[in-house]
Amino acid sequence: MWVGLGISGGCLLVLFIVESSLGRFDLLLADDDFDVLANVSTGILRDIRIAIVHCLIIGYLPAAFLHVIRRGRSTVLVLQDALDCTREECETLAASVKLDPRGFVFFGVVGFVVAIYTPYLVPPVPPDLWNPAGGSAEVAWHRILGPLTMMWAFWLGYAVITVSLRMSRIAERLSHINLLDLSSLTPFAQLGLTNALMGIGILSIWSLMMIEEGFDRMMWIIGGTTLITAALVLVAPVRGVHRRIVQAKDAELAWVNAEIAKRRGEYDRPASDRPSGELADLVTYRSMIDDVPEWPFTTTTYARFVLYALLPVLSWGIGIVAEELVGRALF
Repeated sequence: MWVGLGISGGCLLVLFIVESSLGRFDLLLADDDFDVLANVSTGILRDIRIAIVHCLIIGYLPAAFLHVIRRGRSTVLVLQDALDCTREECETLAASVKLDPRGFVFFGVVGFVVAIYTPYLVPPVPPDLWNPAGGSAEVAWHRILGPLTMMWAFWLGYAVITVSLRMSRIAERLSHINLLDLSSLTPFAQLGLTNALMGIGILSIWSLMMIEEGFDRMMWIIGGTTLITAALVLVAPVRGVHRRIVQAKDAELAWVNAEIAKRRGEYDRPASDRPSGELADLVTYRSMIDDVPEWPFTTTTYARFVLYALLPVLSWGIGIVAEELVGRALF
């Protein structure tokens, strides 16, 4: 967290110093078009807004990236008892939660290429979009931080996918599944929620630009992709656990059904010779096993995910209120 705050805070400080030294704020305040709730298609206000959002996102992404890796490794250590491994074995297993440098390079290149073409989706598109001599001082921030943020966004996605799939495979090492108490598997679901939150956090920051004209298409693309990915990320770390639960349920149901089948013949005996309550206990136990959820999610898990999905809307609302307060303070 402190890494992200340091990067974003440093970028914002430099941005405000540069803008002040160039007299850009004086031009902004002298502009009659300054309306905190307006959809500004051109002008200094729009460019400063976008630059500020870039400064926020460039700090968030590296911090989220590091958190995903650390959380994946710490989850392995929390699962030491369930994995039935020694501390040294679990630390070795946790260290295996890492990224392939080749994948890191690949996704970085993909992110850079996507960043080059992304500005063309946001009208109005200037004719000299990538010309270093064109554009204002604020636009220079967009052109520098834009590719960096997109690269970090793809690196974050790569980290989330890699950690999720690795944890899913680690679930195959679980020594035992207690079908009557799945609480020991909660760390897998918590990891899925955390990874989903990291992705939704990006959307929450980008949503600060929703009040700008021309970003409608971009926000639909980013928003839809992020929410779908977040749902998949929630499930990804627990796929291995899901398979283990299904296997355990099938084995237990096969056993209890076999035991019930053995006792069917007891009904041919006189009532006085039948074992008391054994069959009823087996039927009750089978019902309990049938009711065991095949995914280690609870109602709280789903509720938290829905609340996370609403964060971009909350962030957008806070952004509007913040600009309203700034506007009243300045005018």
